[in-house]
Amino acid sequence: MKTFDKRSRQYQLLKSPWKLYLKKFDELEKVHPRYNWHYKDCLTQAQVVTEGINTSTTLENSYNLMQSFIQAVETGNTHELKSLITSKDSIGTLMHKTLLTFKYNLKAVLNGAALPYSNGCTDLL
Repeated sequence: MKTFDKRSRQYQLLKSPWKLYLKKFDELEKVHPRYNWHYKDCLTQAQVVTEGINTSTTLENSYNLMQSFIQAVETGNTHELKSLITSKDSIGTLMHKTLLTFKYNLKAVLNGAALPYSNGCTDLL
């Protein structure tokens, strides 16, 4: 983001809607576009994310890896998790550090995805 001019469309697509990049892509609004004065256009949430990640291949690879990782954890697919953690894609430095941490704690990550146990409260009733 710091490589773009602060008044550029690319910078605005990455800066103001930063929370959209943390959501699952399936949960983004894809039908109803909204006008946003930051980039002076009517776009859906999915369009904002798609256009934003297309600004950099590193960002696109990191985003796609994160989405695949979330999907693998939800389904409990440990083989997919292991291949994602050891992937050789061109990703950002922070994502690389995260993957190194996951690789260091690989057994715990795989157990956390495969087993139904949790540290948190699962039932509020």
